Amino acid sequence: MTFLLLLASFGIAQASPPNWSGNYPPCNRHPDLLTRDHVDLGVRISTANTSLARQFAKAMDFWTGILDLEWHQVDSPDCSIQLVDGTPELFDPAAIAARAQIPDRPAFQGWIAFNPVSRLTEHEMFLVSVHEIGHLLGLPHNPNGSSVMYFLKLDESVSLDSADLDALADRHKLRTGIFEKGAITAGRITLP
Repeated sequence: MTFLLLLASFGIAQASPPNWSGNYPPCNRHPDLLTRDHVDLGVRISTANTSLARQFAKAMDFWTGILDLEWHQVDSPDCSIQLVDGTPELFDPAAIAARAQIPDRPAFQGWIAFNPVSRLTEHEMFLVSVHEIGHLLGLPHNPNGSSVMYFLKLDESVSLDSADLDALADRHKLRTGIFEKGAITAGRITLP
């Protein structure tokens, strides 16, 4: 079992604070993350960590199997999502592995920052990427410890559970046929 601290605050009753910020190039197409229609997302992968870049691309591929979306890599402001190497001030405490901006908060740019001092395996990079992309897509933390959207740890068998899938269906178009093909077992999709 891997212990990871993932940061994103959902469900706060008071007014939401603005998103975290940094000195990163803008993503001019970040509103595409809010669409309910089919979307082709431009993704800028701006990390020095080649293993993380590969695992993030694999996580984007995972999401294309769930939602009616495609993605392609861009190296310009014509992006919807940008993966960046975070700075120390973004990660207090230092145990935080990654942060995603929240689409319903002010100053949303579609950014995900990874803590460059975190020592994650490639599988952990993949799972944390899926989790953080889930936040960009509007998913809150899930109290179910087997959900990839759980906020404290990710173990070897995580999934999108029925609460995650319902929340996604409220915001986005699910991939056609995902329910008919038996891809969901007992209301959950297990991650590889």
